[in-house]
Amino acid sequence: KKRFGKSIKNRCPGGFQSNVEKKFKATGGTYIEVPNNYRASQYDHTADVYIKKKLSDRLFKLHDGTEVQRDWYSSFLLYCYDHMTHDIDKNKCNTKFEEQYNKEKALITWIKANKLKILNSGIKIA
Repeated sequence: KKRFGKSIKNRCPGGFQSNVEKKFKATGGTYIEVPNNYRASQYDHTADVYIKKKLSDRLFKLHDGTEVQRDWYSSFLLYCYDHMTHDIDKNKCNTKFEEQYNKEKALITWIKANKLKILNSGIKIA
């Protein structure tokens, strides 16, 4: 009789999370767990408001007209998380956005130039 317990344990999200935490701490990194109510995919730092978006909206425009890829922007907002206040560091968002956005644009340009198809990214290859 085959037992799948160890196989499931090795692939479960909680196991993955604890392994990542151990690796960060072992290498001198910082591991910060963001609470469930941190709505990174809904915040617009240019208008300082939360806007609910459909899951199918892969690209969206910020209040100032800047178009961003949703997953990238969510990761940027996680980067701007302040673990002391348990909220978005709005000052960090404003000071770091342009630099990080330029890197995102360069990456999208590279993806298009190399005609890479990134599923569910919203990036259109001509």
